[in-house]
Amino acid sequence: MLFLTLLEQSNSVILYNPMKMSIKSSLYKLITAFLCAFAFSGIAIANAESENLFNSGLAHFEDEKYIEAIQKLEVAVEIEPQVAEYHHVLAKSYGREAERTNWFKAISYAKKTLVHLEIAAELDSQNIDILDDLMDYYREAPGFLGGDTAKANKIEDLIKKISTSENLAKFE
Repeated sequence: MLFLTLLEQSNSVILYNPMKMSIKSSLYKLITAFLCAFAFSGIAIANAESENLFNSGLAHFEDEKYIEAIQKLEVAVEIEPQVAEYHHVLAKSYGREAERTNWFKAISYAKKTLVHLEIAAELDSQNIDILDDLMDYYREAPGFLGGDTAKANKIEDLIKKISTSENLAKFE
C-alpha cells in the first residue's frame, strides 16, 4: 500500500513515501481510483447543494421574499463562486431589497448589488441579461454608489455588438 506520511520539520510539512511501489501495481491503481471517485463525489455533492440553494433562492426571489433569497444565494455563491447566474440573481435580490428598505440599509444593499453584477458580468461577459442589468445600475445609481454613465455607455455598445453577432449567427 502507498502510505504518505506527514513529517513536520521546522513549521513545514513534507510528503514522504516510505514504500516505493510500482505504478503498475493493481493496488496502486485501486487506491488511485478510490481517491479520485471520492474527490469527484465531493464536487458532485457541492454542485447539487449549491444548485438546490440557488433554486430555493430563486423561488424566494420570485415570491418577493428577498431577504430569504439573499440568505440562500449567498451560501450558493460561497460554494460555487464561479457561477455567473448565482451572482446575477443575488445582485437582483439585493437590488430589490434596497428598493424597499430604509436608506441606510439601501446603501449597503446597493453596493452589494453592484459587486455581484460586476462579478456576474466578468464571469459571463456575453450574457445580455447580466450586462443589461449592470448597464441599468450604472445609469440609475448615483455616483457615490457606483453609478457611471460612461461605463453604462460602454456596456450598451457591447450589448449591441453581441446582439448583432448573435443575429448574424442565426442567419448563417
